[in-house]
Amino acid sequence: MISDRESYIDSLRGIAILLVVIFHYTYHYNSEYLLRNDDWSFELGKYGWSGVDIFFVISGYCIGMTIIRTKNFFEFMVRRFARLYPAYLTAGVLTLIFYYFFELPGREVDLYTGLMNLIFANFIPGLNYQYIDGIYWALIVEIKFYLFFGLLFFACKDLTKSIYLWFAICLIGNLILIIDAKSYIFLTSIFPHANLFLLGLLIYNLKKINLTFIIIVILFLIISLFIQERYEEFEIYFIFILFLVSFILQKKISLKIKFLSFIGLISYTWYLIHNAIGIIVIRELNNLDFQNVSIYAAITFTFILSVLIYNIIEIKSKSAIIDFYKSVRLKYNLE
Repeated sequence: MISDRESYIDSLRGIAILLVVIFHYTYHYNSEYLLRNDDWSFELGKYGWSGVDIFFVISGYCIGMTIIRTKNFFEFMVRRFARLYPAYLTAGVLTLIFYYFFELPGREVDLYTGLMNLIFANFIPGLNYQYIDGIYWALIVEIKFYLFFGLLFFACKDLTKSIYLWFAICLIGNLILIIDAKSYIFLTSIFPHANLFLLGLLIYNLKKINLTFIIIVILFLIISLFIQERYEEFEIYFIFILFLVSFILQKKISLKIKFLSFIGLISYTWYLIHNAIGIIVIRELNNLDFQNVSIYAAITFTFILSVLIYNIIEIKSKSAIIDFYKSVRLKYNLE
């Protein structure tokens, strides 16, 4: 049962993942790559990429909510690991299996590269393995946020001060990104997405933030949209999206659509498997001249698969890891 607190968050997550899925299945790939015999695409699908950015805002908000109830940095990272890694490992292995049996030209990775992904070797500065699935870049950005902001928060032990300092980091990071995005890629890869985490944190802690600072952050966010290549030609649309998401989170507005909230619950797992596996399904069915149903089949197949992974792997593994951590902490009286 989803609580009212979780419902408004999961409803937004549901919208975000639907946007991303629509983007990849109807717009991102050209007809030739999808083995279609026409030039069909869904024009409104081009806005779907913004779903990832909505996830980042929600993530900032949720981290603000959870980090203040966490005892220390190690526990924080253990809980993040328990939340992310089991589903990531499962989705990564499944994607590698699909690569073995089917073709996805230019996007498959070999077994060694896949293994390096599964142990997060890309976190070692200087290593730059191709992602198992290109969309996994967002997961790496998320983890860097947990790492950097977690260290920041537990150093100052105050959420408001941490947000002020995170803003300073965002300001410096965005300037570095403009001047030289390639030399310090391990650090700069989190920008400009770090701005969205900042917005989520700000919304969660809004009542404790100085009004002047709120105005400065809003101006910073708007300016960043107009100077970052990622948002080119979508600036006004994205300002609207950020305002809408911020309003829903701040007012805790639940859309009261249970299925949408359920989609939000499994959105992380669906994100991990929908792209490579879903596009393989679409290509294979299109090749068999079933292009009228290929997108629906990919949505159905990857959705069911994500529900299974969520229930069988994600929930149980998360509970097992956290319970193990608690037992070790209790046994050795760790605080």
